[in-house]
Amino acid sequence: MNNDNEKLSALLQQWREIETKASFEADVLRQIRRAQLKEPERVGLIDLLQQWLWRPTVAVATAGIVSVIIGTSGGLLTMSKSTATASSEMRFMSQGTLAGGYTQLAGERGQ
Repeated sequence: MNNDNEKLSALLQQWREIETKASFEADVLRQIRRAQLKEPERVGLIDLLQQWLWRPTVAVATAGIVSVIIGTSGGLLTMSKSTATASSEMRFMSQGTLAGGYTQLAGERGQ
């Protein structure tokens, strides 16, 4: 073990004798300036959307909006009823019926 200490002491003595280059400080400062002058990394639109949509609240809101849009457009596209069919379905509201009379009466009182 004493032999290991002597080797370690010799290596430490040799390390103290090593001198840095005269331009060491200037080189370090130059590297720091280069690092500060670099342009910030450009981020694409897809990257921004991924970062923004990765947030849980935004992701849930987006999923809700998309599902409402898909459901509404799907309902509108599959709707095959014509206006004639719609008006025949509303016959129960005509003037000669109980519902039609109530609607007319309620409308007159509201005015």
